[in-house]
Amino acid sequence: MNIHQVSVTYLPEHDRFLARISSREGEELRLWLTRRLLLPLMPALTKTATEQLARGTSKIDPAAPPDIQRQRMVENFKKEALAHAADFKTPYQAKDAALPLGKEPLLVTEIKMSLLASGKLQLDLIEKLPGQGRNVQVAMNAQLTQGLLHLLNQGLKKSQWLKPPPSANLETAADAAEPGEEVQKPRYLN
Repeated sequence: MNIHQVSVTYLPEHDRFLARISSREGEELRLWLTRRLLLPLMPALTKTATEQLARGTSKIDPAAPPDIQRQRMVENFKKEALAHAADFKTPYQAKDAALPLGKEPLLVTEIKMSLLASGKLQLDLIEKLPGQGRNVQVAMNAQLTQGLLHLLNQGLKKSQWLKPPPSANLETAADAAEPGEEVQKPRYLN
């Protein structure tokens, strides 16, 4: 699949993300990403994306002449800048695309990641449900991987999944008050 655009949208009514990946060939993959899958995935995806960038950069030999060291640093900077230069302004173009996985999005229950020799990150997206199973493989270059991470991080902020639940950070007014300070008790509507 030759990826053209990626969209990640948090849908509060489902409390999950809808990821859409369109190809230059006119196909679209639709994926559901749940909290149970995404929260543990993010640190691993971030680490793998960093490794992907590192693989694409040249090692700088401290014994090399300064001109060679400078050239390698410039090359490395250009590669990293390319990875961060994704286009987030162009809206996702929802057109009548072929849906190779069907109309219903694939509910991703498992993801396998591997860095290929070509430098691309391959994601095996697997749906394991009783009575059925689907999967798809997607390979992304460093720029696409960084763009996907950016979209997922934006979605996580919007979803507020990273904030502790309200009951975890409730502090009673009496606990927060200084000694000798009068505290007004909360009132409730019954």
